[in-house]
Amino acid sequence: MIRISGFDLTGVTRKLAMLAMAVSLTGGVFATAADAQRRERRSDEQSDQNAADRVFSAAIGEIVQEALAQQEAEQYAASITTLNRALGSSSINPYERAVSLQLRGRAYYDTDRVSQAIQDWEAAIATGAMLPSEVNSYRINIGQLYITIDDYTRGIASLERAVADGGTEIVNAPLARMLAQAYGQAERYREGLVWANRFWAMIPDADRQRGDYSLMLFYYQQLEMIPQQMGIVEQMVQRWPAEKSNWRSYASLLAQVDREEDAFEANKIMYINGMFTEGREIEALAQYYSFFEYPYRGAVILEREMNAGVVERNQRNLNLLANMWRQAREWERAIPVLRQLAQLSSDGNDYLKLAEALYQERQLSEAESAFQEALNRGGLDRPGTAWTLLGNVRLDLDRRQSALAAFQEGARYPYSRSTANGYITYINSVIRAEADRIRIRERVRQDECRFGVEDALETARLLGTIDETGRTVIEVQPRCADLYNQYGEALSSVTAATAAETTEAADDAG
Repeated sequence: MIRISGFDLTGVTRKLAMLAMAVSLTGGVFATAADAQRRERRSDEQSDQNAADRVFSAAIGEIVQEALAQQEAEQYAASITTLNRALGSSSINPYERAVSLQLRGRAYYDTDRVSQAIQDWEAAIATGAMLPSEVNSYRINIGQLYITIDDYTRGIASLERAVADGGTEIVNAPLARMLAQAYGQAERYREGLVWANRFWAMIPDADRQRGDYSLMLFYYQQLEMIPQQMGIVEQMVQRWPAEKSNWRSYASLLAQVDREEDAFEANKIMYINGMFTEGREIEALAQYYSFFEYPYRGAVILEREMNAGVVERNQRNLNLLANMWRQAREWERAIPVLRQLAQLSSDGNDYLKLAEALYQERQLSEAESAFQEALNRGGLDRPGTAWTLLGNVRLDLDRRQSALAAFQEGARYPYSRSTANGYITYINSVIRAEADRIRIRERVRQDECRFGVEDALETARLLGTIDETGRTVIEVQPRCADLYNQYGEALSSVTAATAAETTEAADDAG
C-alpha cells in the first residue's frame, strides 16, 4: 500500500508550513493507515470485482516500480520521465493511471511544482479508480496545497468536500485547524469560527500551544467578540505570566470593557515586574495614577524614570510631572519642574502655574514676579483670574494700592469681576476704617492734651510758677508739644494771632 500523510499548518498568518509526505508501496494499493483499518472493517469494498480492477499489468508494474526506486533515491526528475512513459501507454488501465498520477504528483511536489502536483492528484481522483477513503485523503492533501499557494477558496472547497464525503470521523484537530486557518486567510470569519471552535474543543488544555491560543484570539478579534477575547487572554496571562504581550493585550481589553481600574492594576503589575522598558509605557502608567487620584505615586515614578533617562525630559513630560505634583498639592516639588517648564516653553500659562505654586509656598515676592511675567507674556486662558491672584499676592505683601490696581484690572473681565470687586470693596473699607481710627485717635489725643494742659496751668498758678515776664509756665508732655506751648496756649491759636498781626501790620504799612 502507498500511504499519504498530511501537512501540519501552524500560525494564523500566511506563513503556512508543510511537512513532506512519506510515500511507500505495498501490494499495489494507495491508502492512509487509518483508511486501511477502515477498509478492513468494510469488507464489502473488497469484492472480487474490486480486486480484479486494482491490479497492475506486468508492463506498467515494471515502470511504476522503476519510478518508485528513482523516488526513493530522490531522482524525482527521472521518476517523472519514467511515469510519463506509463501514462503515455495506450494499454494503461484506470487503476494504473491513478497510481501513476499519484506518484508523479508526489515527484512534482518534491520538486516544488505544486500546481502540477495538484493537477495530477485531481486527475487521479477523476479516474474513478480510487477508493472513497483514498479520495478523501487526497482531497485533504490537495486542499492543503491550494492553501500553500494562497488559493483559499479552492483549498476550503477541497477540504470541505473531503469532510462531506468522509463524515465527522475523518475530522481530527489538524484538519479542523487547517480549515479554520484557511477561512481566516479568506476573511470568511463566521464560517471559520465554527472550525476554530471544533479545533479548540479537540485539544486538551494541557496540550494547547501558543499558536492555538493565537488562532482563537485572531477569530475573536476579527469578530469583535470582546468577552471571548478576554477569556483567551486571561488564560494566556495565567499560562505565560512573564510575557509582556499577554499583559498588554489583557490591559487593553479591560479598558475596552470599561474596567479601567482593573486595567490600571494590570499596568502596575507590569511595571512592578520590570516589563516596562519604554518611556511611553511609563507615561501611560503615570496618567493612570493621575486619573485614579493617586498623583503622588505617579509623580514619584515619572520623576524617577525621568532621572534614570527612561522617560525623556521634554516639555510634554515635564508638563505631566508638574501637573501631577500640583494635583498632589506637593508645591515644593512642583516648583523646580515648573521653573524648567516655563523656561522651555516661555508660555504665559506655564508662568501662571509657577506663580500659583510659589504663592502656595508663601514665596510671595517670587510669586508676584511670576504672575506679572505670566500677564506680560499673554496668551492666558483667563487673564482676569491671573490679575485677581496677583492682587491677592500684593495684598499679602501689605501693598494695598498696587493690590487695588491689580483687582481693578481683574474687574474688567466678567468671570472674575465679582471676586475682584469684592476685594476692592474690602480694601477700600479697610482704608476708610484706618482713616477713621486715625481721626478718633487724634481727637482723643487732643482732648487728653487739653485736659492735661489745663490741669498743669491750675497747678502752676497755685505754686506761682512764672517766668521773668510774669507769665505762668508749665511743662508740656512731648506728645502734646505740637499742640501747646510752655504757657499752655494752643499753638493753633498763637499761629492764627501771629498771622493776623502780620496782616494788620502789613495793612498799616500800606
